[in-house]
Amino acid sequence: MANLSYREKLLFEGLFGMDSGYVLDFSNSTFARFIAETINLDIYDGDGYQEYCSKANKLRQIWSKEPNAVVGKLMDELLNYYEDYHNRLEEPLSEQQNKTINELRTVTKKLMGTDITINLPHKSEETLQTLMEDINDSLARNKPTLVLDRLHTFATKLLRQACIDNDINVLDGKGNYLPLHSLAGMLKKKYEKDQIFESSFTLRALQNSISLFDSYNDIRNTKSYAHDNEILNSVEADFVVRAMANVITFIDKIETNRKKVDSQKKSEADNISIELPF
Repeated sequence: MANLSYREKLLFEGLFGMDSGYVLDFSNSTFARFIAETINLDIYDGDGYQEYCSKANKLRQIWSKEPNAVVGKLMDELLNYYEDYHNRLEEPLSEQQNKTINELRTVTKKLMGTDITINLPHKSEETLQTLMEDINDSLARNKPTLVLDRLHTFATKLLRQACIDNDINVLDGKGNYLPLHSLAGMLKKKYEKDQIFESSFTLRALQNSISLFDSYNDIRNTKSYAHDNEILNSVEADFVVRAMANVITFIDKIETNRKKVDSQKKSEADNISIELPF
């Protein structure tokens, strides 16, 4: 349930004309599409939303069912739509309407400020993008337990590709993919051999992360929604997600920098070979 005061709800309802049962100029289909694209929620067939009611009541349901960050994002986008709506009609907003919008912008920012966020590498590969969308959606709903399995898949794909980029075999003797902690261990050895790091602290931290990845494998298999498990509590799930996200992001940054250095060295070598007299 979002932390909206009675007065804040009245301001939204008055601005969007909700006393009529409508929300602005939305039809049922356009309203459903707008909400789905904004907060990935099905307001007609989604869990807890199957009961048929007016668009205004659907929005009130969202206020009562969804967490602050989700409601804040939706209401902020509805304010954007409201302003665009008046621009399309070429109707300038009144001083009172602008005052109300500005006040409600403060409300939406407050709601969105409660969002759980983690920093993960942005990847163009389609599967990783889909995983990122699932992860961000679950975090926006303040459900880190839902992230445990998806983040594990994201980490496995990212570390597997990092090993391949470093000419490290990612298969065991039977042709099966190696587990997450093994990938981390082989990367650590490669970085140590190539003297990638300037400090012993970094190398030691990465060494310790190997055991973290091993424990994360166990959590994913026995404490997440990957299987029919008893789920880890949300406080610890949040801690696990943040800890592993930091390690994953660090490895990705190392790989980005390594590739940049390798590219520069290759470019310099090519230039030297071009300048050599024959």
